[in-house]
Amino acid sequence: INATNPREFIESMIDKHKFVLQALNKVYVLKNDRAIIRGVDAFAKAKVEELESQCISHHVLEMMQQLRRNNNSIPVKIKLEVFPARNQRQLVNKVCSLLAHNSISENELDITPADETHTISIIQLDNGQNSGGKKRKRDNSEHKPFLIGFSSCKDTASPIYPSESNDICRAFNKLEEAFERYGHNAKSLSSLDEITQITKQQNKGPCIGVDCGSAPGGWTKYLLEKTHCDEVYCIDPGKMDTSVTSSSNVHHLQKTAQNAIPHLRDVLTQRKTKVSIWVSDMCVQDVRKQVDIFLLAVKEQVIESGTAFVLTIKCNVGHAKERFDEMANAEAARLKEHIDVRGVEILHLFSNRIGERTIIGCVK
Repeated sequence: INATNPREFIESMIDKHKFVLQALNKVYVLKNDRAIIRGVDAFAKAKVEELESQCISHHVLEMMQQLRRNNNSIPVKIKLEVFPARNQRQLVNKVCSLLAHNSISENELDITPADETHTISIIQLDNGQNSGGKKRKRDNSEHKPFLIGFSSCKDTASPIYPSESNDICRAFNKLEEAFERYGHNAKSLSSLDEITQITKQQNKGPCIGVDCGSAPGGWTKYLLEKTHCDEVYCIDPGKMDTSVTSSSNVHHLQKTAQNAIPHLRDVLTQRKTKVSIWVSDMCVQDVRKQVDIFLLAVKEQVIESGTAFVLTIKCNVGHAKERFDEMANAEAARLKEHIDVRGVEILHLFSNRIGERTIIGCVK
């Protein structure tokens, strides 16, 4: 991060996008004297890491000496923050060796894990490019550049951002992320908000949302508070939080999806209205069950043309990312095989578990 006030920047970002909490593991602040150090040439394959480390350690030493000169002989204590962390020990040892080799006293310059006056961050950058959502294969002959910079202690005091512990808040943020990220890589797509607004105008009635697998109510809460939905029908045999069901615009069908869908069809037919958006984070053991339930709703004419959808695919088989992606792609293909859909995207949200993928789109 490079910002005038890093702490305020992060706090404002998280205040606007709560789901960022799920993505942040650590924050590196590079506020002053930023520089990019290019990797060494590929001919020295056997000693690449060692040469890179030497190059960076000399640059770090120069930065430390400059800090010493700028601080009017006040002792400078440096904390090194390195990414990836596996390079930390090697780099610290190299810098300490350089300090000793140049006979620099600890009273002048020192490397310390605590009580530092400044932090120097060294970040290895990814030089891979994304194309069409697919990352090109890594070329081991290409050596990634390093971004390096320093900040004073007052800028790098690690602020703690506790993640939301409330189940409703976590679920709320998960659907918020789906809404905000959908269409990000394809600007031609309409946003989910635009899709539901169009459907509402076409229906000339209340905008109806359906939350399948709704308990305790985070997604229902989001639909009511942040979208064009006027009412939400919640499907879940479990209990909903009273803070959500207390609203007169929430209708809880406390039964399984298979039993609730025919009932919902009758209600909507009687009211002469349609569903604008169907969202489902339903907990299922079978990876196919999520799409099966959605297709059942289509068959029962609960879902018709113009309905937007957000489906969490729970991949319970395998351990590799590639396997989870493969299963999610298969479910998206099955969806397209049975109904005419547009704008389908598969996202791995920050809020998703490792084996979860989110399919978003709209019925034509």
